[in-house]
Amino acid sequence: MNAPLFRRLVVDGSGRVGSPAEAWRDFIASERARLIDARPIDAVLNRPKEPGRREGLGKLGRRLFRDLALYDRPRHPNVRLLHWPFLHEAALGAHALYCWMRLGQEVARAHGRPVLAQAADILRFAWTDGLDAQTYYMQELYKPGAGARAAETLTRFETKNGLFSALKRLAPRHKSGRAPLGDKLAFHARCRRHHIPTVPVLLTAIGGELSPLDAGLGAGGDLFVKPRRGKGARGTTLLTQVGRDLYLLPDGRRLSLDAYLAELARASHATDYLVQPRLFNHPDIADLATQSLIVIRVITCLDAAGAPQVTHSMLRVLGKLEPLWRDATEYGAPIDLETGRLGAMTGDRLAGALAWHDHHPATGAPVNGRHIAQWPAVRDAAIAAHRAFTDRILLGWDIAVTPQGIVIVEGNAVPDVAFLQRVHRQALGMSPLAPLLRHHLQRLTEGRTAPRPAPTSRSWRPQTWHR
Repeated sequence: MNAPLFRRLVVDGSGRVGSPAEAWRDFIASERARLIDARPIDAVLNRPKEPGRREGLGKLGRRLFRDLALYDRPRHPNVRLLHWPFLHEAALGAHALYCWMRLGQEVARAHGRPVLAQAADILRFAWTDGLDAQTYYMQELYKPGAGARAAETLTRFETKNGLFSALKRLAPRHKSGRAPLGDKLAFHARCRRHHIPTVPVLLTAIGGELSPLDAGLGAGGDLFVKPRRGKGARGTTLLTQVGRDLYLLPDGRRLSLDAYLAELARASHATDYLVQPRLFNHPDIADLATQSLIVIRVITCLDAAGAPQVTHSMLRVLGKLEPLWRDATEYGAPIDLETGRLGAMTGDRLAGALAWHDHHPATGAPVNGRHIAQWPAVRDAAIAAHRAFTDRILLGWDIAVTPQGIVIVEGNAVPDVAFLQRVHRQALGMSPLAPLLRHHLQRLTEGRTAPRPAPTSRSWRPQTWHR
């Protein structure tokens, strides 16, 4: 679930976030809190936990997320009820028990950490670092040195539910508005204006109207249909050409192109769609998938001068797009930023938390030690793409390596941090992203001249829930 066990969710009259128990605690200590919070804002929000020791990036991110009330909407976990106090804590407690029972014995055998010590670890990291049991196992916090890594680890909870959204607002908006990442048609248009190689849009289906774009549908070949707005592969359809004007659909039907487009036009009254050509993998990496498009996730972040820097890269293969695998796992392997060399491959499923593969678990192709020959071009494409989207601080790019060259598939303003840290076996606070992210987190506190008022019995009446 990748969410902290102990967190604040009641909003007071001043906009602060807290739990009911913390409301009473703060009310009792309100006079003392008033004296403490009279210090300058930098002393309150940027104070190290210990004199002379810098606060871990993960702890810093979670503290700013809480103290600046950055929670905006429930993106993770994606079940709305699990964002309510008590239900949230109960679910995390049950999930912690499941994780411990599922992996405790396996970790004890493989790494010598007793199961009761693991339980104590989970409780300790929940209390001191706001980490849950899934983070404990997926980020290998049962290994030596876990305390330092836990403090540097960011989770999906704070990043997806508001922290990264706050970072987006730090960058200046263009006159035409914020960079269109969720709208694939607008994203395509901006890439074209800036000469960024992206997937052609052959046809749009909007409000019942079909409109050709780019080269149109005359060239034939397999087609890929996706919603205009959406993330990942949700709602997509692959049309495999099996005849001159005949296409095979995933449900087994065979339709002429005209018949399918008529269905698509009707469906577009509810949802806008784009029709694009199917992309194929470059022969150098084609053995790492069967049918799906492999993408390379590249993380870029603006530095203090506003120039994009590449901080992470990994190869991604989505099992849910491979019908023959019968495996919904997302597999990833880190890419060395200097050499383009791949590391060992792992998955995003809890059941495989201890699994690392030198060879692809489905295709058997070698992974660990393999070089991506096109890596320099992929890195350059990510930097060029971010230069076209400088009204975003942090971006995750999905980039395909095809026989025709490098193609930017999509950009993500709230990239996943949990799998990224797992694949690299490195907390973000210990990675090349850390100094850049610390700079921008510091900027979140700028412009504030005083802390929010100390809580009182009136201000702590819960007025609404974040939901």
